[in-house]
Amino acid sequence: MNKKTIYIGIAVLLSVLSGCSIYQKTKKTVQPAIDKMTIYIASDIHYISPELTDNGAFFTGLIESADGKAMQYIEEITDAFVDRMIVSKPDAVILSGDISFNGARESHEKLTEKLRKISDAGIQILVIPGNHDLYSKTAASFSGDGYTLVESIDADGFLEAYHSFGYDRALDRDENSLSYTYELGPEYLLLMVDVNTEKSPGKLTEETFDWVKAQLSAAKKSGKKVIAVSHQNVLAHNSIFIDGFVMGGYERLCSLYEEYGVLLNLSGHMHIQDIKTSDKGFTEVATSALSVSPFQFGVLDIEGNTLDYRTETLSFPHYEEAKQFMWDVSYRKAQEGLPAGTSELYEYIADLNTAYFSGHKEEIRWNDDIYEKVCKNNAFYGLYLKSIKDDGLVDENKFTF
Repeated sequence: MNKKTIYIGIAVLLSVLSGCSIYQKTKKTVQPAIDKMTIYIASDIHYISPELTDNGAFFTGLIESADGKAMQYIEEITDAFVDRMIVSKPDAVILSGDISFNGARESHEKLTEKLRKISDAGIQILVIPGNHDLYSKTAASFSGDGYTLVESIDADGFLEAYHSFGYDRALDRDENSLSYTYELGPEYLLLMVDVNTEKSPGKLTEETFDWVKAQLSAAKKSGKKVIAVSHQNVLAHNSIFIDGFVMGGYERLCSLYEEYGVLLNLSGHMHIQDIKTSDKGFTEVATSALSVSPFQFGVLDIEGNTLDYRTETLSFPHYEEAKQFMWDVSYRKAQEGLPAGTSELYEYIADLNTAYFSGHKEEIRWNDDIYEKVCKNNAFYGLYLKSIKDDGLVDENKFTF
């Protein structure tokens, strides 16, 4: 997610509320027939190597001004996720981008060591990069009151680091991005779409669009059902937060997915758990950030013609403290944005914001009186609350197709 967008948009409002060229093709690996599959999906881990932060004043201030990512507990969160995958033994684990905090090479190297424990257990990992993972100008180590810029990675560096996590078994690869296809048995195809290139960051290029279209055409001819994956969203999940959240060219890609009957797109990026369906029936599930309360991941059960999605929550030693951190950040941001408010108002907004991020909008206790007070004091906050209500106060954590 774009840094500027985070600090101007989300941090100020939503918080309140492996050594081969990118162009190399890999040999097709035909997957065996599977009657039932279970796929786990995690997004926006934002992992940072413990060697890159002492959790000092600068780093603490950074995370407290953001959207509630519990970075002080990221080692626990990541380890708990790895352990959960090994115990659960899904057929595959999808990591849909922003797997690093700020794209530091050292963080990528440390994370791949952890992920290798999952693959060593016989579980296929499938990754794509997010906007934080490549070409980062903010890759840094944090100490005390300051920071020092460190080395990031480019597309070839990402491919080298994560080669054994999907790219080595790709059915086909895009020469202009880190997009690829992966065969989920004889019936299903995963279409992993990357738009985080150096020349057109966050935008679907003409070359990658043509590659996607060719993959969909080939899948249609072979009778395969397609499930797509991206970091940025393909559908707008909130009417007032579009720029910086959906990928550039999303409308065109959505139309293509509708034309070819793509079953589902799995994304992340906005850190909010949300499910959206287009007017023509195309559905996208945005899985909330693993690094943000309630620290959940998606589970997709595929059996025959049925796709069943739900979320599950991690457990780790400082879970309650990390969960409280999200609420505290939301409360404090409400104080800053609505200085004339009351504790009742701040608590309401903190409860609403945490429910919205978790996808449990059914837990929101809508209050017209509080809404009117917010509108009088901060019109933009009012628009945000209205956008949530207008979308429906429903559970966004489960979906059956």
